[in-house]
Formats: sequence, structure tokens, C-alpha cells
Amino acid sequence: MTGGRTGWILRSALLLCLTPPLHAQAPYVPDVTEAREKEWRKLVAASQAAYASGKPADGIDPARKGLTLADDLFGPDDPRTLISANDLALHLESTGHYREAEGLYRRVFDSYLRTRGEDDPNSQLALENLVDFYVARNRPDAAGPLADYALRSFRRTTGAGSARSQRMEGIVAAMPKPAPAVPPPSAPETARQEDDVEKMPSSAMESTGENRP
Repeated sequence: MTGGRTGWILRSALLLCLTPPLHAQAPYVPDVTEAREKEWRKLVAASQAAYASGKPADGIDPARKGLTLADDLFGPDDPRTLISANDLALHLESTGHYREAEGLYRRVFDSYLRTRGEDDPNSQLALENLVDFYVARNRPDAAGPLADYALRSFRRTTGAGSARSQRMEGIVAAMPKPAPAVPPPSAPETARQEDDVEKMPSSAMESTGENRP
């Protein structure tokens, strides 16, 4: 279930090439800002190269530094910052740091969902990454609702026959089904009779007492 996240890191590198430069967060100081952005790109390249070569532990430090720099330079919701956040999540997940990785995957998805909407391709890719993370961790309680949501979104935007929809449909179908509810055993006859006596209106009990000799 890692194909989606591997695809993300390749797509993120492609986005860096195709996306025109954006203004960094104010204050913008041409020489300083441009030098810091160049440093950020070097950190991203180093972290992605480590991941691609099968050495995710070596990519944690540049990925973490890249995210810190991007947060300060571009802001928390900038696509470049989210690329760094996702890269760090990939490295952390691959090295067993699941709790921090989960928070980063959620951060990326929540940011894209808030700023671009659920139909944006980046939002959908981030959603796939989050679903894959929970499936890999054997957490159907978290993966199930997200996979249902993703399937509806993908069918609406890419069609039911698309590879993305069919892949998510398979994930949904593989989710464990809840066990059928078992009705409680019926109470014995004597217990039911006692219950009937206990539920008798108090007025009836009082009238019985008044008629005693």
C-alpha cells in the first residue's frame, strides 16, 4: 500500500519544476530570501534523494530542516511547505516514527482541503497517502471512514472506472465488516413475573394495604 506515497514524492519533485516561483512570506528581502529558498531546494533534493535510494533515515535531518525553513520562509499552507511536510512524513513512517508521521500526513491533507477544496488533485493525493498510512498500520477504524470519503470524491471527479476510484474501491471492500449484533438472552419466566410485580403502580399496592383487616 505504499504506491500512493511513493508517487507523491515523485510528483512533488515535478511540481517544483513546473510551478512558477511564488513570493515568499513578508518581509521579502531579495538577496536573503532567494538564498534561503535556494537552501530549501537543496534540502528537499537531499531528502528525496535519500528516500529514492532506500535510505530514509539519512533523509530525516534534511527533510526536517527543510520543513522548518519552509514554515518560516513561505508559511504553513504554502505548497512548498506541504511538500517538505509530506517528505518528512515519508521518512518518519519508513523508520517507524508513526505518531509524528501521522500528524504530518494529516497536516498536509487538512491544509490542502482547507485552502484548495476536496476536488483538488493535491487534496486527493494527500487523502490517499493518509488512507494508505492507516491501512499499513492496520487501523480500519481510521482508514474506513476516510476511504469511504475518498471513494465518493474520486468517483465524482475522476469517474467510477478510473484507476484511482478502483484502487480505493478495493481498499473499501477489504475493510473488515462489523460483527452482527447479538440480541441479549431472554429473561427466565420467573424473573419476568417478578419484574411485573415490581412495575405494578404504587396506587394498586396502597389499596391492597387499606383492605387488610
